[in-house]
Amino acid sequence: MRAYEFLVEKNQKGKVEKHQAATLNPAHRFAQTADRTYDLHRVMMAAAMSDGKTPPKIDSESWVGKSNLATPYTDIEHKMLHHAYDAVGCEMDDAVNDWSEEPHDTHKVSPVSSFRGYKTKRKSR
Repeated sequence: MRAYEFLVEKNQKGKVEKHQAATLNPAHRFAQTADRTYDLHRVMMAAAMSDGKTPPKIDSESWVGKSNLATPYTDIEHKMLHHAYDAVGCEMDDAVNDWSEEPHDTHKVSPVSSFRGYKTKRKSR
């Protein structure tokens, strides 16, 4: 017996069987890029924005796109990442150069009073 006679995996695309198609509602296969997860994310986000009558207004790609995003918290971490990119040979660009600040309209004082511990009952002697 030859291996190709019992191996189920083949180098061809699978096909929808008749009994499978009979139980499906309309089904769509879609892709834009090689990154199927990112494509799925963008399409489902656009579908969530749609009313089914007019196409949603959405960019085909976010500002991060299919790139990875690293956001260091300190200057040392920032430098560590730059050294790591150089060591691995990754292309990178500084998408945001300034350190974060709280927006001016953010509450700076908590509306919740601070916790002062649980009240305990004293035992009488």
